[in-house]
Amino acid sequence: MSIKDKKVGFLGAGNMGEAIIKGLLQTGLVPASSIAATDARDDRLQQVAKQYGIRAAASNRELVAEADTPRARAATALRGPNP
Repeated sequence: MSIKDKKVGFLGAGNMGEAIIKGLLQTGLVPASSIAATDARDDRLQQVAKQYGIRAAASNRELVAEADTPRARAATALRGPNP
């Protein structure tokens, strides 16, 4: 499964979410314009959105509705299928 042309959503922009976002952007797997996130702390969400040029979604519901690949699925796509 490739995520190159997918809209990726992160439910949570904490340390783990930020690390995955950074990795996706550094490797060129997904452009910043295709990444959105939410977080319980608005200040944290705004900081991550500004730093990486991603979109801060208004709610989890909105994020899941528009994302092709919510974060849990993104992690699976990155590590590959289970043997």
